[in-house]
Amino acid sequence: MQKPIFADMHTHSLHSHDSQCPIEDMLSAHLEKGCPIMAVTNHFDTWFFDRYDIFTPIKESAEEVDRLNEKYGDKALLLKGFEISEGFWCPEIAEKVYTLADFDVVVGSVHTVRREKDPIPYSWDDFTGADESYITEYMNKYFSDVLVLLEETDFDILAHLTCPLRYINGKFKKNFTLDGFEDKIDLILRTVIEKGIALEVNTSSFSLLGDFMPYTDIIKRYKELGGELITLGSDAHVAENACCYFSEAMATLKELGFERIYYYKKRKPIKIEL
Repeated sequence: MQKPIFADMHTHSLHSHDSQCPIEDMLSAHLEKGCPIMAVTNHFDTWFFDRYDIFTPIKESAEEVDRLNEKYGDKALLLKGFEISEGFWCPEIAEKVYTLADFDVVVGSVHTVRREKDPIPYSWDDFTGADESYITEYMNKYFSDVLVLLEETDFDILAHLTCPLRYINGKFKKNFTLDGFEDKIDLILRTVIEKGIALEVNTSSFSLLGDFMPYTDIIKRYKELGGELITLGSDAHVAENACCYFSEAMATLKELGFERIYYYKKRKPIKIEL
């Protein structure tokens, strides 16, 4: 395998409930774009455990990664992983997924905010009539859940921090700012650094927001606080989105003073010099 320029640590396939893309198709798209390292991180949305089988797709995904690594040899490096969401809601369920395979990476995320009414993922929610006070409360609860995730769930990379804004500002055009959340965001970033967790630069929001998740200002603040562990994630669910906006992300990271990005193998970070 040639020296990698970058690695995509967040992709989905037909083993995720919201994708129909075969892993090999996703890998082929990555290779065409010069990215030989790709983590397969299908959804493990813990709180859905009583609605459908959330374990078998992760196991089958890991088995497919092993098969494809044998097929492609030194042309590519596929990494076994999963994206765990809301693991702290049902820890006795979440702990079982780690036994399904010898994983390289675990991505942690919050997709659903805990609320009094029946919680639904923010990607399903309708923010059409939401005013500033409602969104402020929603984002406050989201950041609180991220802090609980960091304290109570075992994972390597914090995925798409600020992701609700992809919908609130991207889809619903609310122009909500994070003014007033500086202290809470700092606490999240400091916790990420203290725990040795990587911060993902998720590029899937760029076409909607003209920025990443988290926003560039937050990535800059992470650097100011001493953060170094950075990964790139396209969050691609279809092959054509492989490595989406990675060039823009790499340029931004260089401007902010980062000298390397990382990928994970056997749950250990490995650097790629920028």
